[in-house]
Amino acid sequence: MSLFSFSKNKTEEEGVVLVFDIGSASVGGALVSLRKNKKPKILYNVRKSMAFKEDLDINKFTASMIRTLSSVVADVERKGISHLNFRSLKNKEIRDAFCFFSSPWYISQTQVVKLEEKEKFFITNEMIKDILEKEKSDFIKNNEKFFGDGSDVEFMDSKVIQVRLNGYRVEDPFKKKTNDAEVVVYLSLISSDVEEKVKQVIAKPFHLDNIYSHSFTLAGFLSLRDIFEFEDDFVFLDISGEVTDVSFVKNDSLRETETFPVGRNAFIREILKDFKTNYSSAVSMINVYKAGNIDSDNSKKIEASLNKVRKSWVKYLENSMFELSHGAILPRTIFVIADEDLGEILINIIQEEKFTKLVFPDYNKSTNPILIKPDIMGKICDIENDVEKDIFIIMEAVFINRLI
Repeated sequence: MSLFSFSKNKTEEEGVVLVFDIGSASVGGALVSLRKNKKPKILYNVRKSMAFKEDLDINKFTASMIRTLSSVVADVERKGISHLNFRSLKNKEIRDAFCFFSSPWYISQTQVVKLEEKEKFFITNEMIKDILEKEKSDFIKNNEKFFGDGSDVEFMDSKVIQVRLNGYRVEDPFKKKTNDAEVVVYLSLISSDVEEKVKQVIAKPFHLDNIYSHSFTLAGFLSLRDIFEFEDDFVFLDISGEVTDVSFVKNDSLRETETFPVGRNAFIREILKDFKTNYSSAVSMINVYKAGNIDSDNSKKIEASLNKVRKSWVKYLENSMFELSHGAILPRTIFVIADEDLGEILINIIQEEKFTKLVFPDYNKSTNPILIKPDIMGKICDIENDVEKDIFIIMEAVFINRLI
């Protein structure tokens, strides 16, 4: 296995795999065809919302996710497999399943390990293994109780994602002499209990060789790097139901991620409270407001509700970006991954906001936010004509296709 492989057991062959996207407000499932030296192809997908709760309780939250996952798995088993038959893929064996978790289901860390010597030295496999083991040991020691007492943790990702020798990125660092090496290690942990429950639900109807777990942050970063190959420095936001992840990419490498507890559902809860309505009506109100298909009075009321959460969300975002940059200059490009209903509203918020604590190139306070839509990813992923485009599934399919 190469230094930059991203799975514990590399997928060696083409074939159809299961993909599950587990967020904080919904669960997606898909059947994806992996094709060596070609784009992956999404054959079928489905997404179901978790039960919306006005107040969050971690046990009920986990139970809701498992129930939603069970429903998605049943849909893929019943409808997805029939799609394979219809597409003359009846004999295609489904060997593996890949689960991608968003916050708050995991924690992650990127560590930059620097090696400097007066005399030139070689980078060796043993050196890389030692670095990984030390970083894993330190990370788990500091976070073994993160998910609560009595809850064990399990590594999802523990990989070297970049090596620089004498300041230059290299794909193959071995057998090269250097005085100065920089090894970037990405680690992610999940609750063993949550991961086991997820795997049991998936394994029950399917006879699988392997079920792999990964963080969406890693998959998202690598997909964005593939599609925007000339953007070496950027920020990307993963805005899910209950939280927002803010990740900082510098010199073409994922450096740090901050998470704050305001996501899409916070805006919906405010409309629920102000309009005394239900979840589906609140979502509809956001959609008609975004489209401009609403009278002036109600438009102003919805805007007032959104602005209450806006202040909190912007403050968290500014503080997170400040922490990630350590007060230094931030890249102006901000990629936003979110449901399109609220995603476009948040893009406008970012464009309008003057982040007084932050420094951007040329000391300009303006940013360049870009909402990542499925059509943008077309050149790195194929989708069957009758399959709905799901940006999260697309990015995950691209990540998995790297493994063959």
